[in-house]
Amino acid sequence: MFEAYNQWMKFVVEATRPVTQPTFATKNEIVLETDAFTLRQFSEGGDSNPVLILPPQSGHHSGICDFSRENSLVGTFLNHGVKSVYAIDWKSATYGRAGETLETLVMDTDRCVSRIGRKVNLVGLCQGGWQGAIYTALFKNKVSSLVLAGSPIDAHADPGKIKFACDLFPYNFFKSLVMAGGGIYRGEFQLLAFKLMNPYDRFFLDYYNLYKNVEDAAFLERHHRFRNWYESVSHLPGKWYLQIVDQLFIKNNLIKGKMTLFDKKIDLKNIDCPLFMIAGSKDDITTPGQVFNAAKYFSTPPDRMEQFLVDSGHIGLFMGKNSLKTAWPKVIAKMKTYSDNCEEELLEAV
Repeated sequence: MFEAYNQWMKFVVEATRPVTQPTFATKNEIVLETDAFTLRQFSEGGDSNPVLILPPQSGHHSGICDFSRENSLVGTFLNHGVKSVYAIDWKSATYGRAGETLETLVMDTDRCVSRIGRKVNLVGLCQGGWQGAIYTALFKNKVSSLVLAGSPIDAHADPGKIKFACDLFPYNFFKSLVMAGGGIYRGEFQLLAFKLMNPYDRFFLDYYNLYKNVEDAAFLERHHRFRNWYESVSHLPGKWYLQIVDQLFIKNNLIKGKMTLFDKKIDLKNIDCPLFMIAGSKDDITTPGQVFNAAKYFSTPPDRMEQFLVDSGHIGLFMGKNSLKTAWPKVIAKMKTYSDNCEEELLEAV
């Protein structure tokens, strides 16, 4: 009786522990900072063939790309010989940033590339993928290669739960969420939406597993680290959030060539750099077809396109041990090969 009571009280304490702000696991240096983002440099030295990671802006902290020492995409790049790795650390939107548009987001990306000072290998994680694709279509001469990891490029191919939500609710519903947030799309709304995608897991199973393992210190450490990341919400500018809901998920205009920025159509055919596409077989947020179908719309030669299907869910693509040990080292090896070939071609041209 006493043991059961003790276990229950420990569970209550752990389940109600306040979340703390997540951090990046790998030592880094801030090389650029604005009201919207911080550019972090994780480097062992040299800027040859730099990698720029675009974490998703989807209500969570950007540290998903460097979650822990054992679950770090940043660390995977460094451990496989990439000497210069950068990541954008997006800041939570304030009311003063509510009017930022997709043009603002593209120019923020360009400021980071300009600060790095060389062509970059863009690594787009989830929403960072369409961001990277749009940027590459506009600034192809600044991008060495493009990685789309769990990225919804063709949102109407192999529809998942986000597409289902966009079909279920009218555009004015999403507009009302932004209005309720005072012009920003609040991270609490997105967190609730993610939980409702798998309500049994989020509202029962997670707590049941915590109760069962409340005496396991290692389990508790992992639980709290993940909870700190998952529930430390980040707000989005309402203007570009609604642009993406309407243009990407509802109308699929990125694929149709009808998305217009800076008074010009975004043409994915402008993209001809090496392309790496990574999808999770268990991903119900960005399904494999939404990622792999991008190959039909780019101009990259088939011999410079690589597809990787990982036994993983959505988040596992970015920080799961399986994907970090299997798919990502292959991406890095191919990326380095193409980068070396590009340097040789440049030397020959000179």
